Amino acid sequence: MWPARDAGGEGTTVADAPDGARGVLLDSFEGATDDAKLTRALAYVSQQTCKPAIVLGQRAMEFKQTREVFDGLAFTGVISGNEFHYNQRVRISVPGSGWLALPKGRTRGLYIGNLSFEGDSGTTFFTDHDHTGPVLWASHFENLAFNLFKHVVWGAHNAVTFSGFWDVNNSYDTPFKLWGSDNSYWTDGMLIDSPKMGSGDRYHVWLPNVSKTVVGPLFITAQANVCGIRLDGGRGVVLDGVRFDAQAQAGRPTWGSQLLITGGRFVRVRDCWFYGGMARPDSTGHSSAAHDKGIVTITGGTGIVVESPMFSDGDGVQPDATAPGAPHVHIGGGSRIRLRDVQASGAPVVRRASSVPASTIVTDPDLTVPVG
Repeated sequence: MWPARDAGGEGTTVADAPDGARGVLLDSFEGATDDAKLTRALAYVSQQTCKPAIVLGQRAMEFKQTREVFDGLAFTGVISGNEFHYNQRVRISVPGSGWLALPKGRTRGLYIGNLSFEGDSGTTFFTDHDHTGPVLWASHFENLAFNLFKHVVWGAHNAVTFSGFWDVNNSYDTPFKLWGSDNSYWTDGMLIDSPKMGSGDRYHVWLPNVSKTVVGPLFITAQANVCGIRLDGGRGVVLDGVRFDAQAQAGRPTWGSQLLITGGRFVRVRDCWFYGGMARPDSTGHSSAAHDKGIVTITGGTGIVVESPMFSDGDGVQPDATAPGAPHVHIGGGSRIRLRDVQASGAPVVRRASSVPASTIVTDPDLTVPVG
């Protein structure tokens, strides 16, 4: 049991937390609103040498103010595990901004776990940053759900881990745009599906420049103009066991590519599943036609290995949504590319642009890569 503590506000104390709670209960702080309680909780926690987690209770709550995070800040639910929007919901509404803001420089040791968050079309979970912004270091996020956010995380990470099971749905724009190095993302899995992301170039996970990072296993349902994953640069990236799916049986296939690689060095794509991509590649509404030449499209990078991919046409269980003749893999650029153990419902189809020499691509003996 946790002893009572003075929280720093007049008449405000932190009561004994129940067994299993790993910190101080938000509802133990005084305040007429959830934001008022959180202001007092943050003030208390920030003053502690060993910072307890702020435990968000098993009820619906709402936060409307941006909060600047600090080293060691932690939020957790009372019950271990993701509640998937059913028993506990944390509503976040900061239109035009985000809930959690990183200060300049490095922030270390954040933890967020066992919570379900709901946003809106103008709110991001973390405030957006690009590669020139602050960097989050050595932090851990697990067992989380995000519903109805504009973005979830756009920012730079170093040694950040996403673990446990994640459920991300109904994003209004690309939910994850990540830079950085030495990260482990969704090592235990994530379901992600967002049918409201708008027109143009949209991705479930966009990796402009990540290095020495493992991603997967995700279960991605990419509808319409959405591409599941885009990788633009970095080195030492592994996409492990990602399942690129589509709701073709419901008339919602992926119009173009499901995996797009435009750059990077030492990239490995292994044991990934693909279904329902390239349904209408000539009318995706994307800014570059070169990005939709195959279910997997490679336009740049060096030292790329695509190992044991599985391409399904539905196998008599689901409709074949892929346009006739669309390649499983199209190589429009890059060098030192290796394809191994390609599986498909029919014969694997791999094509290359005329500008890509045949000698830069190594395959199994029974797989040819003609120009197309």
